Amino acid sequence: MSARLALSLGALAAVVLVCLGFYWSGRRDGAAAERPRTEAALARAELADRETEGARAGAARVDVVAQRREAVAEIAANIIPQALQAEDADAPLDANRAARLGRADRELCELAPDLDGCAADRNAR
Repeated sequence: MSARLALSLGALAAVVLVCLGFYWSGRRDGAAAERPRTEAALARAELADRETEGARAGAARVDVVAQRREAVAEIAANIIPQALQAEDADAPLDANRAARLGRADRELCELAPDLDGCAADRNAR
């Protein structure tokens, strides 16, 4: 092998190594520059996942409340006519029982003032 060929191959190898060095340096720098964007995208994706999970849970709770409301309406529809047609429906309540019921109503209105009848109860006091 001649000296000129060896020198040419050495120079070519040096150029290739320098090019590879620049290539890997650029890849490393590009990856470092993209890291904040990548992390932000991952954070947005996780937030979207959590929001979706929360929406599913909220929808499930709404379904449970709707089912309960339907069940309560059905029970009330069955019980109210029976209570109105009972033999003692028009009989006055025992004074002790009426007082207990009144206290229970007041406690319920204190706990949940938005219940039906609580506003009227407050105005009567």
